[in-house]
Amino acid sequence: MEIRQLQTFLTIAELGGFTKAAEHLGYAQSTITAHIQILENELGIVVFDRLGKKIVLTDAGKRLLPKVRQMLEIYKDIENISENNNCISGDLVIGAGESLSIYRLGEILKEYRRTFPKVNIILKNSICSDLRKRLHNGELDVIFTIEQQIKDEDLVIRNLKDEKMMFISAPEVDLSFLYSNAKNSRAKEPIIFSEKGCSFRIFFENYLRQNKIKYANPLEFSSIEATKKCVMNGLGISLLPFYAVESEIEQGNLKGVELPKSYNDFHTQLIYHKDKKISQLMSKLIEITLKYCCNW
Repeated sequence: MEIRQLQTFLTIAELGGFTKAAEHLGYAQSTITAHIQILENELGIVVFDRLGKKIVLTDAGKRLLPKVRQMLEIYKDIENISENNNCISGDLVIGAGESLSIYRLGEILKEYRRTFPKVNIILKNSICSDLRKRLHNGELDVIFTIEQQIKDEDLVIRNLKDEKMMFISAPEVDLSFLYSNAKNSRAKEPIIFSEKGCSFRIFFENYLRQNKIKYANPLEFSSIEATKKCVMNGLGISLLPFYAVESEIEQGNLKGVELPKSYNDFHTQLIYHKDKKISQLMSKLIEITLKYCCNW
């Protein structure tokens, strides 16, 4: 068998179909099919069940999947062996929350690119819980999250910065009901939540519930920038990290009120799996990140 056949198998398993894998890898669908047939013939097993249009891993395919990930990881390390940074190549797959990608990672990735110009940086944005799940599955090399402190014995978690979270609104809106001692108050403005499962939303919902603040007809946006624009236009109030709204608050386009200290327990974290071999590609990313996070 060849590396490309293993890569095809992994891509189908992760994307959930032959057609999607063909588009992702740039192969004809007949080539994808041939790769799997060769793999199945050499191993003497069937790796996918074809249930109508749906492709699912067989039991044998499920057992094979972590082994293939491990083999491809070793192959990537072999490709990266070189003393000359200009010759180092390969993929570095990074996961990050949207706000961190926009406001934190730009300079880090810029310096990384200067150091390893031939490395293919793949940046995938998602909510924190999904990023950690994909880290466990081996889909990502390293992730950056902003959330409350987590504990996971299988992950190496490095706290990069304690973050301030802010209630935000249009300048004329009264936010006192959010941090007063009065119970059973009602939000005078619509609440704008981030997407379901996001650490910001989970916290905000819990905060409103714990403080018995009633609200109706909340809005939901998955985009940080869309949330800020809607808040500035008076469509509601939201909760975002200070670094994402600092400029707008300074310019008077947004009002910001910091969370009470007893609640302000958010951290930007760099995380990777404890069993993950730290390649030269990962090691350099961690080194550059630690240099820049001191100035955040």
